[in-house]
Amino acid sequence: MKVNPVIYGLLVVVLFFGVIGGAKAVGVWSVSGKLTASGEKVAPTGANVAEIKGWMTLDAVAAAYSVPVAEILAAFNLPADTPGSAPINTLESDTFSTVNLRTWLKARLGQ
Repeated sequence: MKVNPVIYGLLVVVLFFGVIGGAKAVGVWSVSGKLTASGEKVAPTGANVAEIKGWMTLDAVAAAYSVPVAEILAAFNLPADTPGSAPINTLESDTFSTVNLRTWLKARLGQ
């Protein structure tokens, strides 16, 4: 029995996207990195500075590492009125970045 190549191609594409769509529907497929497989929001734990991501907010990082937001702002010469709800990657400049924040926190915490 010979299978039509067009039907075979469509079957492969449908199967491929069906697996991805099904996995997303049941919550086991996440590509953003902001949610765990169970759907919980990823947040810094304060155990390892490498877990800090650019999309995380200043408030979340400050709470996890017990550092006041004002101290982070002062250390990197950021405006004092910068909201704690600001994602780290939106504040990047010549002196401030996610990598610089990780390095500063690591030195501050003695890790």
